Amino acid sequence: MRGTASLPPLLDGVRVVEFSQLIAAPFCGLTLLDLGAEVIKVEPPTGDPMRRFPPYLDDGESALFRVLNRGKRSVVAELADAAGRTLAAKLIAGADIVIENLGDSRARLGVSFEDAATRRPGLVWCAITGWGSETAGRSIDPSLQAAMGLMSITGEERGGPVRIPVPLVDFMTGMYAVQSVMLALWRARLRGTGAFLDCAMVDAAATLASTSALLAAGGHFSPRRLGSESPLVVPSGVFTAGDGRELQIICVTERHWRGLCAALDHPEWADDPASVNNSTRLVNRELVRSRIAAVIACDTAASWVERISDHGAICEHVRDIEEAWADERLVARGLVGEAAGGPAWARKMPLVSLARTGADRSGMLAPAPALGADTAAVARDPEGYAGAEE
Repeated sequence: MRGTASLPPLLDGVRVVEFSQLIAAPFCGLTLLDLGAEVIKVEPPTGDPMRRFPPYLDDGESALFRVLNRGKRSVVAELADAAGRTLAAKLIAGADIVIENLGDSRARLGVSFEDAATRRPGLVWCAITGWGSETAGRSIDPSLQAAMGLMSITGEERGGPVRIPVPLVDFMTGMYAVQSVMLALWRARLRGTGAFLDCAMVDAAATLASTSALLAAGGHFSPRRLGSESPLVVPSGVFTAGDGRELQIICVTERHWRGLCAALDHPEWADDPASVNNSTRLVNRELVRSRIAAVIACDTAASWVERISDHGAICEHVRDIEEAWADERLVARGLVGEAAGGPAWARKMPLVSLARTGADRSGMLAPAPALGADTAAVARDPEGYAGAEE
């Protein structure tokens, strides 16, 4: 397996306590686990709502919960009760890292960095919120896509706003939270000083929208919906080949453009005043697109992908999800794993980690913990719970 799978675990001996649900915070904890940390997931008696999301494995477990929480341990603690808060405090006292997305409920539930840091000065605490730890209210991926303008620039030109149909803000938040945690942990090990990290989903959403915000602020043009096309370069977008299959073409540089012109047997377009450089092509977007579309319609998608790529331009098949995840290169990259005892479709489940060490050498995904499976063991010995068995 490639990636970090052949490296020693970077976080061996590091203990993470995770008060989390849904995607962003669990993804942060999952990545730390794949880097070698022990992760204890603290859940309310009702469990993480993700446990109830379809599709389901043969044992009734949510496949989404499995891929985001595999290999963790589960402790149930009702933070609204004194006993639950006591157990949580004991877990935090033995943690190197705390991850939580409790939002403005944090103080009410008695989970506090300030209190914990007095007893454990090197503690790294990562709060994942919608709009920041000091801002009331809650947000999730779709609401941040709406609030930060991402939906307004997504979709067809004559259509309405469209949500990007993947939890992009969630995953990017988890990634930048891991980056922040690793830097804070490094400082803690060097200086003995912990940190409170305010990792807000709006930070990730704003970064994703930043190029469009820059275009608008600079007065270049008001960002608008362009379907699959880029507002920055022409040509870019989806074209239909003669066999009905679609392909995506984009020319980021003039070298790409000249290669595309040669591949399409129209080298003269490279010097045509209407398309000689990207600035003129932006002005003549519809003309350039119509010329390319007419030629692409004359041969198969496979032929064009090979020919255009051979000429140094960028072209790829537009594949549906099923076709994309059947690509054996994903297996070679260690991006898929198999759920033991699952249905046939669970033989190729996304690994969901950029650390890519969450499957063993046979490609089997570690199981996710049953709700509260480790509560009794941890309650008996909070300081020595690593590796404890009920």
